[in-house]
Amino acid sequence: MQVTTETDIPATAPVTARNERAQLAFAGVLWATGAAILSVRGIGWLLATDLAVVLIAGGVLLGLLKARFVLDPVARKAAVRIRERGPSAPVLGFFSVRSWAVVLSMVALGHVLRLTTLPRPMLGVVYVAVATALVVASRVFWRLHTRGWAPEP
Repeated sequence: MQVTTETDIPATAPVTARNERAQLAFAGVLWATGAAILSVRGIGWLLATDLAVVLIAGGVLLGLLKARFVLDPVARKAAVRIRERGPSAPVLGFFSVRSWAVVLSMVALGHVLRLTTLPRPMLGVVYVAVATALVVASRVFWRLHTRGWAPEP
């Protein structure tokens, strides 16, 4: 099943089950926490430059594009997974094993990048872009957490 919009998420019940809501909240908190860590570090690096405002704006713009074309579909897929697994599923199972491996790989890549000699402003733009994308795409989880699985009116 290919998911293209939030309204494509199966709506078999008007309200989320308690554990499904917990999984949605956990997903949103996880993405928001990652975004907070990345944005603090990235903005910190960018503020040390004369072009801080321009570079931050560029990172935000790239992040909006990444959210729209990369992370929104990932978030919808995770939400579908939560819905299909039902309320009795373990809360950490909102991501598949493969998805958790990607998350860990991204964390490791971020660490490796910090160990390189790449200019910090360049890394700052990347960090701000990823942080923006995570925050924007996490809205998929928060909307479903507050509204339930019913499609938008």
